[in-house]
Amino acid sequence: MDNQIKFYGQGLEFFGIWFVNLLLSVVTIGIYSAWAKVRTKKYFYGNTDLAGDRFDYHAKPIQILKGRMVAMLFVLIWFVCNQLFPTLSLLLMLIFILLAPWLIHSNTRFDARMTSFRNVHFNFTGSVKSAYNVFLFWPLICAVLIACCLLISAAIGGSSWLGGLIVSGLSLLLGFVLFCWVSAEIASYFVNGYHYGSCSFSGKIDTKQYVTTYLQGAVLATVLTALMVGTGIALFGYSFHDISNSGEGIAANGGDFTMIFAIFSSYIGFILIMLITSGFIQARLRNYIFSEISIKETAEYGLISRMTTKGLITLMLSNFILLVVSVGFARPWVMVRTAKYVASVTAVQGDLNALTVEGDTLNASSAVADELAEAFDLNIGIG
Repeated sequence: MDNQIKFYGQGLEFFGIWFVNLLLSVVTIGIYSAWAKVRTKKYFYGNTDLAGDRFDYHAKPIQILKGRMVAMLFVLIWFVCNQLFPTLSLLLMLIFILLAPWLIHSNTRFDARMTSFRNVHFNFTGSVKSAYNVFLFWPLICAVLIACCLLISAAIGGSSWLGGLIVSGLSLLLGFVLFCWVSAEIASYFVNGYHYGSCSFSGKIDTKQYVTTYLQGAVLATVLTALMVGTGIALFGYSFHDISNSGEGIAANGGDFTMIFAIFSSYIGFILIMLITSGFIQARLRNYIFSEISIKETAEYGLISRMTTKGLITLMLSNFILLVVSVGFARPWVMVRTAKYVASVTAVQGDLNALTVEGDTLNASSAVADELAEAFDLNIGIG
């Protein structure tokens, strides 16, 4: 049986919470933002329903506040050093890069432990060593390999342009495959690290699926680009030809407007192509990853994702328009609409009432890594 996830939050209702959070955060110079984060999390978790029960969020505001203060202190130090001591700021950035895998791991574990369903907490047990492998060492090794291949192609290109071209092409192909491999390993790290009480999630993520999906995305982008270029030539080609042969200058024939409109249309077209392609890839990969997830102890339980490219792109475009038109004040509705859509395309397979789970008492006293990861936009997951 499939248990559809439902979200019952309302935009107007959450707007009141969001607006009060915003005002109090401004009045208290950001101190209340820790309480605002907890209230927001509790609202969204508490309105997410699965098989008649709701999720809950257990972090304490004081945990968030302590972590946020440390994170802001680090950001302030880096900003001052960047302005006054550029060399020192580079050193701090290097230290941050070295700490990034640990931050991602700690952030994921904190968020998981603070989440519960039916009074049973989630957990994340992925190792710090694996985090450094997938987020730092393997990407670094891949980058070095690709750089070496490009240097070899440059050396060969000096004596044979054809040989250099072939090696360059092989280097790009190698880079593409390695990118897909690292992406699959990152997804596998998260999938196999989550636990729900005594039950552990597992899934085998295949690199081939990533290669196929990204290749399909590349083909889609190429076709859309060709259509856009062909349409542009059909619409503006005659106008440019007429202007160039008129002998009266571009401005005298309204050519300035035509040129500006053509450039503007091209920018919009490329943005839409990027949006459609990224939506296609994101939806395909999410559906694939969720289809591979099951509970290790019993295979009858799993996750289902029915996200579509059309639905995701429509959501992204409409949310963007809402934010622009409302000058940002529609953000509560955007957040609620996003949560409703994600819930509507997600389900849990299996009889949850028959699932026997033993809960653990999990403590997470520090949210420093969580706030540092958020400050530098390191929140990574499986969607």
